[in-house]
Amino acid sequence: MTGREDEASDFDAEAFEAAFAREFGETTEPDDEPGPGAPPEPEPERKRVVAVVLTPIASAPALAGLCAIAKIDADIIPTGRGAVAARIIETAGDDPSELLGGPPPEADALAATLSRTAQAGVVLLTARLGAGAEGITGTITGRQYTGGEAAEEVSAGLMLAHADNVVEQILLGSLAPADAPGRLAPQELSRWQAARLMSKATRKKRP
Repeated sequence: MTGREDEASDFDAEAFEAAFAREFGETTEPDDEPGPGAPPEPEPERKRVVAVVLTPIASAPALAGLCAIAKIDADIIPTGRGAVAARIIETAGDDPSELLGGPPPEADALAATLSRTAQAGVVLLTARLGAGAEGITGTITGRQYTGGEAAEEVSAGLMLAHADNVVEQILLGSLAPADAPGRLAPQELSRWQAARLMSKATRKKRP
């Protein structure tokens, strides 16, 4: 046996730790859990995104019936240029849509689904606005959807210029979708009520 092996076999780990504790105090494992007096972790910032889908469907009841059958969560509002579907979506500050600037997944799914019902497609307008020192600040973006797929971006300003005032009021936050005139809530309709609404709208189109 070599000298180093003799030293290793003679080393008393327990005695060393006891001597270390007397000199420097007990060692403790780091605790990742916050103590009782530690401040709570801050909640991630929540942001409100307003999504409005412009459709060429003239009848709001027909669109509401369609959304009810498809289990689409949105408020349906009649306008002079076609019924629209509106929804307010809450996102976290670290949501990918907030970081990349695209529409939230819920808004994208809403527009994609409705675009399958209209041959000409639909337009999704998404507003991320807030109150700043100089008034309302933020962005409103627009994108065309056709056949269930997102297509090219469109000018939100141009879309709003040709839309009813109620659309702009909803996007700017001055009017809640639930308070819009003639608003219909598909989620409150039974399948029988939805089918009846669609049937009435179809009969009105006939000469």
